[in-house]
Amino acid sequence: MEELQKNCAVSERTAGKPAVTSSDCGCMEQELSVSVDPCRIVCDRKVRQAHFFMRQDHAHEFYELYYLVSGGCRVFLNHTIYHLTAGGIVLIEPGALHHTTYEMTQESERIALCFDRDYMEQFEAVCGSGWREKFAQSPYLHVEGRQRDLIEEMFQKLILEKEHRDEFSDLLRRQGILEILVFLAREAQENRQIRIEEVPEKAVQTGARYICEHFRESLTLEDVAGQVFLSPSYFSRQFKKLTGFGYKEYLNHVRLKEAGRLLRETDGSISEVARLCGFSDGNYFGDLFHKTIGMSPREYRRQHRTQQK
Repeated sequence: MEELQKNCAVSERTAGKPAVTSSDCGCMEQELSVSVDPCRIVCDRKVRQAHFFMRQDHAHEFYELYYLVSGGCRVFLNHTIYHLTAGGIVLIEPGALHHTTYEMTQESERIALCFDRDYMEQFEAVCGSGWREKFAQSPYLHVEGRQRDLIEEMFQKLILEKEHRDEFSDLLRRQGILEILVFLAREAQENRQIRIEEVPEKAVQTGARYICEHFRESLTLEDVAGQVFLSPSYFSRQFKKLTGFGYKEYLNHVRLKEAGRLLRETDGSISEVARLCGFSDGNYFGDLFHKTIGMSPREYRRQHRTQQK
């Protein structure tokens, strides 16, 4: 624990990274009053009405821990649909496209906690490497009884320290993130109950996984629907209903995510990156990248090369 306390401050190399803000994270919504946090932590507790629908499908460059206090919801993440009831937790890694759909028959309450990548690195430095990969592969768990009380107390402490700040609050909040990560690691070793439903959800998950494995090809809706033996129109409707994404929207996100990685890690030309990611039209790729990311592929590469230096 002494080592955790020593490492609880976010390192100076976070300077220049995208800030954790209310506008960055679709889960946190525009109405949050916190725009930039010195600890790079945002924790928000909110009640969702039965009719609530997340309008924006999104990904972000920081971790998000989604916890359901009451009610029920469905989270689409990494080609898998997770059904959450009270006590359900999903850890969303940076860059992962996700969408939440709430039950239409009951009110739900959720806690969304966003925190910088460096906290995970500090946790792994003390508790061993590989936790990022473990959480990414199995991001869901469910807690009951006293364990639910414990994790909700941890969340509430973060919220209260933010609302009633003094000279010790930031230190306690930073340490609180590490405490939560230790809690998740312990629970992950003992208790993992993934709830995945039957057809058509299995078909949608299989289709999403197929997209992620074959996005470099000239992939059509008919190709993917054929893999799960459904008509294109039915598969398209179910894909949108269960994941929150249109087929083309999801395919483009997967392709753009890989394009970002290639732009950061390789020296290939922009047209070559577009081709390797499944885009047959370089101009379309450039326009879509700019519209989605907010800058051209060339500007994106230049910015990340500058940050690396």
